[in-house]
This record gives sequence, structure tokens and C-alpha cells, in this order.
Amino acid sequence: MEKINESPPGKVYLVFGPTGVGKSTLCRRVENKLIEVYHDETEHNKGIIPVVTHELISSDNGKFNWKDFYRRMLKIMQEPLIDYKVASDKSMKNHRIPNHSPNTSPELRESLENALDYRETKVVLLDEAQHLLKVTNAKAIEDQMDAIKSLANVTGAIFVMFGTYELMQFFNLSGQIGRRSHEIHFPRYNFGKPRERKEFKSVINTFQLSTPLIEKSDLVQYWEFMYERTIGCVGILKEWLDLCVKEAVNKNFPRITEELLEKHAPSATKILKIAEEATNGEEKLEQAAAEDQFKLRNVLNMNKQKAEVQVEVSEKPKKKDVGKRNLNRDVVGVTESGA
Repeated sequence: MEKINESPPGKVYLVFGPTGVGKSTLCRRVENKLIEVYHDETEHNKGIIPVVTHELISSDNGKFNWKDFYRRMLKIMQEPLIDYKVASDKSMKNHRIPNHSPNTSPELRESLENALDYRETKVVLLDEAQHLLKVTNAKAIEDQMDAIKSLANVTGAIFVMFGTYELMQFFNLSGQIGRRSHEIHFPRYNFGKPRERKEFKSVINTFQLSTPLIEKSDLVQYWEFMYERTIGCVGILKEWLDLCVKEAVNKNFPRITEELLEKHAPSATKILKIAEEATNGEEKLEQAAAEDQFKLRNVLNMNKQKAEVQVEVSEKPKKKDVGKRNLNRDVVGVTESGA
């Protein structure tokens, strides 16, 4: 929320993290918080829509469908006569453009731009944004991000995209895109960090205190098993405990038992796949940061200058310590002059 409140118009944010970490929940909470923030404005002017939230749809043919995206966005914004929109540029009327191109249906794109402008939309939240990456080649990835950046720039709306580590492909596509976008990592709880282990236990305790059961469920004692089957992702943990609570309520169980917990635990096979994707994404992120810093210093000739300074220091003659003899071999035995 701080980023959004302090953000200039037209900024694009990429919120990324592992599957099940809670990105969709975060998206909904941000939406609810923004609705509260703009409540007075909407009460004063019923025609404005300050916040628009849309979950991107995975295309059937493996390519992101921009025409479908425009239509769904206009429908969310309650735009009338979607099927009767006409582009102001008449030269585009008879041009057939594939649906997976951002330039498809210029009349719908223009209508969306106008709707975001006239409805005074401040923030657009796009969940499952990794579906934008369903394109045919690397150049198309840049085109996808360019299209979002253009929408943000033309309308002044702040776009916040939530997705998996796949969104890292959008990073640093060009200097212009990089300048107008900002990345926010939403990580899982790390088992290797004591503070985060403590926080994960606290999350479990919060869940168990909120269950509508007769007796308190002591789930914290099983925290290691619960971490193993969630890899520290709160979204997975919530889905798991929701299933346990549902069965406990239906069968009049007073609390969540160990047996109930094991029954509804995500399978090790499923979690292993999620864990591999998560650790792979974390490693790529860490590696990319280190490599980019090294490349940046190379471009600025900073690494070369540092190396030259080190050589100069190593070649500089050392001063002789006062009172310390040079390393010479002393003469031993009797010389002829002293005989």
C-alpha cells in the first residue's frame, strides 16, 4: 500500500513469488484497502471506479488473448455496448490482427483507455499476470510488457501485476520499461532462518485461534510437518486448514486432530514440484542480482578501475621500518685482515 500511495501516475509494479504464497489473497486485501481509501470519493461521485481488479485467463491455444482481455476489463467496468465499439482510426477498420497481438481490436483498446480515463481509475490490479507470458517468442514478451506500460502511461493508472517467478522474464527488457516498472518479491517463510521459523509458528497459531471449533486445536506442535507440506507458503497452509475445519464442523469434531491434519495434507509429490519451482526461482533471482551488479560495474568501467588501483597498491615500494636491519647474510669465521 505504501508503494501505491507514494507512486507517481502510470507506474507498473510486478509482485512475484512462489505458487501458494498468498499473492491472490494479497491482491484482494489491497483491493479492499483501496476501496476504503477511495470510499468518500465514490460516495460523492457514483460514476467513478477508482480500483479495477481482474484475474487474467489462461488461453486455450497457449497464446494470451488480448481481445478477450479488453472485453473482460470493459465488462468489469460495466462499459455498455462492448460489441458495438468503433475505432477512431478508420484506417484500422478492415485490418485483421491476431487476437494474441496487443494491437488487436483497436476499438476495444481505445474504449478501455477511455473507460479508465473517464472513470478516473487510479489502480488496476491484475492477478495471475504470468499468463501474459504465453507468447510465441522472446520479442513478443517485450511487446506484452510494452502494451501494459502504454496503458498505464496513457491513462495514468497504476498497474499492479501479481504472479509467479515467471514474471522475472519481464525484468529489464529495456531501459524505458525498467524505469517505469518496479519489482516486489513476495517470498515464502525460510526454514533456514530462525526468525522466519518463529513467524511461521505464529501464523499457525493465528489460524488455530480463528477456527470455529469447540476446543482449541494445538497445531503448533506439528509445525515441522506443516512446514514440510507447505514449504512455508501461507496460501497452501490456509487451503489445507480450511479442508480440516470443514470436515471437523461437518462431523462435529471438537478440534482438528493429528489424523485429520494428515488426511488433508498436500501430497509430498505435489509439494515437491512446488518446492523445486520455488527454490529455482529464488536461486535465479539471487544469481541475477549478483550478475547484474557485476555487469553494471563493467559497463561503467568500475571493475577495471578497481583492478588498476589494486595493482598500483601492490607495486608501490614499501617503506623501510626504522631500526630494522636489512635481510643480509652476516660474515662468519675469521677473515684474513683480522688474522
